[in-house]
Amino acid sequence: MTIRVSTNQLFDRSIANILESQERLSEVQQNVATGRAILTPSDDPVGAAQVIRLTEELDQLRQYQRNNNLFTNALEQEEAVLRNVNDSVNRARQLAIQAGNGVLQEEDRAAISIELENIRDEIFDLSNSRNSDGEFIFAGSRSQSPAFTFNPSAVGNEFQFQGDDTVNEIQLSDTIRLSAGDSGKDVFENVFARFNASVDATTAASATLSVQQQEAYDRFFEANFDAVTAANNNFRATINGTGDQVTITNVGTGATIDTIDFTSGQPFTFNGIEFDVNGAPGDTVDFSLDPPEKRNLPQTINDFVRVLNDPTITGDAFQEALNDVIVGLDNGREAVADATSSIGGRLNVADSILSANRDFEVSTAEARSSIQDVDLAEAISELAQQEGALQAAQATFGRVTQLSLFDFI
Repeated sequence: MTIRVSTNQLFDRSIANILESQERLSEVQQNVATGRAILTPSDDPVGAAQVIRLTEELDQLRQYQRNNNLFTNALEQEEAVLRNVNDSVNRARQLAIQAGNGVLQEEDRAAISIELENIRDEIFDLSNSRNSDGEFIFAGSRSQSPAFTFNPSAVGNEFQFQGDDTVNEIQLSDTIRLSAGDSGKDVFENVFARFNASVDATTAASATLSVQQQEAYDRFFEANFDAVTAANNNFRATINGTGDQVTITNVGTGATIDTIDFTSGQPFTFNGIEFDVNGAPGDTVDFSLDPPEKRNLPQTINDFVRVLNDPTITGDAFQEALNDVIVGLDNGREAVADATSSIGGRLNVADSILSANRDFEVSTAEARSSIQDVDLAEAISELAQQEGALQAAQATFGRVTQLSLFDFI
């Protein structure tokens, strides 16, 4: 059987072959130019879907890295502020101890009070520190307003916290969110003043008490103070019938707490509290645990500045004020140290997460590259092959189009 090929068919088939070769060559050229093996989803539908998913993962990992940088910068700035606060508190404590020197004159205490005022103002300013965006670091969610304000007409705490205890959290990975700061309420405001006790009533000729061993008293206070039932914070010391012992009982519960040897006119100690009682058998001394108070660092220093500037406060009263400021500064310093330690822990976690995210980024990028990127050696080889095929098609077309029956007549 003879197959006849018309001139039109010959031209159409030759042109189709050339166009097909040009299309394959164009695709290979784009692969080489872009470095991508997948130019359209139709090239590899499964691979294209995997590339989209891996690209989303890479974008998310890079966002986590940006979050991590913001998080680290915020905490490092807060850490610097707290370091300055700690230095100021240490200096204030040194001055307070110096003020307790009995040989100092009024003008010496006045000079100490001036430096303490400067330290008070410095700590107040530090508590209202701003970040690079102009937001108040310790104000919580109310970061557009100062964390602390000064109200001279306020009773008790003139340095008042105006923020809230909300802290911003930043997502550092798929599962981990960390606080990118601390509220001034935790760092500066929720600082306990010195725990104390008071004589409420006595049938003895005289009775006084003072907290001489603060750590021992603090342990007793924390173990026994009842914030719900006030009567359980009342105690009674009763001198026995022979006058050589006192029995301490809880007035609210009726429980006997301790029995201590006693000599009238000589001090005795109960859980850090030193009693000085002149009494006879059967006499009682009622005393109570003072409710705990919270006092921020500027207020603690301010209270002691007033004492230093009041020449009428001397002797035991001055010593009590000195004990108050030292304990208050120690408690404030401990709160700052806890916050600093917390910052260090979060920075360590952030650094570990950053390292892990970078590892994930590298492995994800490699996985995407293995699917998406072209093998240049293979692509260049195919490019040369397609160029040869196109040239052959073009040459064949040229020779075939020159064939004619007239050439054989």
